[in-house]
Amino acid sequence: MAEFLPMAATRTLLLKFGFIHDIGTISLIVTVAGVVGAIAIWRIALALRANFLFERPPAFWIVPKKPGRVLQPAE
Repeated sequence: MAEFLPMAATRTLLLKFGFIHDIGTISLIVTVAGVVGAIAIWRIALALRANFLFERPPAFWIVPKKPGRVLQPAE
C-alpha cells in the first residue's frame, strides 16, 4: 500500500503536464516512482520508529510467530 501515493502523484503530474507522450515511458517512470517511494516511506517509518505501519498485528496472524532462538548461558 505504500506504493500507491507516490505512483498516483507521479502519474497525475506526468499526465497533467503532458511533456511525455509515450505510455510505455510513463508506465516505467510511474513504476519506478512507486518502488522508490515505497522504500523511502519504509525507511522514514523505521527512522521514526513507526515500524508498526509495516507489521501485521499479532491478532491477525493465522499461525502465531515462533519464538526466536535464545542463547543459553554456559554452565
